[in-house]
Amino acid sequence: MDILPLLIIIGVLLVFVIFCIKMIRLTSQAKKRDTQQLNTLKEQGLTVHATFPHVNGLPIAENLLCEIFSFPNRIEFKSGTTSITLMREKITYMCIKTDTEIQQQLVSSVGGAIAGGVMFGTLGAIIGGRAKTKKIKTVTKYLIITYMNNQNELAYIGFDVMNNLASAYTLIGEFNKLNTNSGAHIDL
Repeated sequence: MDILPLLIIIGVLLVFVIFCIKMIRLTSQAKKRDTQQLNTLKEQGLTVHATFPHVNGLPIAENLLCEIFSFPNRIEFKSGTTSITLMREKITYMCIKTDTEIQQQLVSSVGGAIAGGVMFGTLGAIIGGRAKTKKIKTVTKYLIITYMNNQNELAYIGFDVMNNLASAYTLIGEFNKLNTNSGAHIDL
């Protein structure tokens, strides 16, 4: 009777180990498949590949991860089953903009309340634990792609690049090197 819990634990551990081995095999196959796809794209001229959360400008949901494939003549955006192509001659400008947001939070000090209460009683606890204002500064960087749409109007595509700045700067450097579009002229 005492061996039954031990057998159950061994069985659960065995199932867990089999599950882990299966997941490792599936993950390695997926990585191999992705590497083969990237190599095929590189043979077709792919120069930069990056993934950023989408902010606006494409017909996909906000904050959805979007893969960017940069070729000498075009940039392709892929998110899920949606693929979008933007020809390079339509792109007029590419840059990184910074958004700084400053928030104020009220923070009460439990430690200050306890210390004040121990040293000066109830009044000390009230004063020591009173809410203080704390400022939090959040900086977000966005990759902005400006282009001429099919109606010959300026349009923008934005991505949050805070977690992958190096790839964003690589895209901008490539744009500056390959840009053949002299900009847009708009009569108002």
